[in-house]
Amino acid sequence: MNKEFYVIVFKSVHYAIKAEHTLKGKFEIKIMPTPREISASCGVSIRISKSDLEAIKETLQASIDEFNIYELVESGEGKRAIKMD
Repeated sequence: MNKEFYVIVFKSVHYAIKAEHTLKGKFEIKIMPTPREISASCGVSIRISKSDLEAIKETLQASIDEFNIYELVESGEGKRAIKMD
């Protein structure tokens, strides 16, 4: 069974905290350690749902320059991280 979710990663904890404050109360988010499949970021990420992806992306682009979004796909073969545009 495949399981998909999206993770926002940041260059520093400062940006992660700023993003959390920007998104909290507006969207359902979960703070989590950055998955090991994603190495080019700080250790804190935000997990989001696919349904909120575009709205969250627009919200963050208005206030934070330094972030990337990855789709994580879990299957019987393990996890894969796919960087989104």
